[in-house]
Amino acid sequence: MTIGILLLTHNDIGAQLLLAAKSTYGSIPIRTEVLSIDHYDKPSDLINLTKQYVKLLDKDTGVLILTDMFGSTPSNIAKEFSHLKMVNIVSGVNLSMLLHIFNYPNLTLKNLTVKAIEGGKDGVIQIKNERKKNNNT
Repeated sequence: MTIGILLLTHNDIGAQLLLAAKSTYGSIPIRTEVLSIDHYDKPSDLINLTKQYVKLLDKDTGVLILTDMFGSTPSNIAKEFSHLKMVNIVSGVNLSMLLHIFNYPNLTLKNLTVKAIEGGKDGVIQIKNERKKNNNT
């Protein structure tokens, strides 16, 4: 069994990241659910929904919750579950992170969490202008 992934993000960020990943791989190798948070949602309702998603996703192997920005409502909701032994939380989800973890569907929760952080960090780079020198420039 694989780890469950919960994308807990503002608006449609998680849904769009999952859509991009699916178009890249053709299918999603890890059970993944999306919980989109809007400005009008009540935190108590969101905590209850998140609890249901965690229960649905955890098949005794754990759940990795990915949020879009630390300190925001999604990460604050996720933090409510940080005391659970089989739940890990990583903020700053990006497409690189998501694609990276989908390469490792059979890792443990601990190791998949490390891969998520690596993939997220490795995907953030500066693109430098490296113009070729020729006679016209």
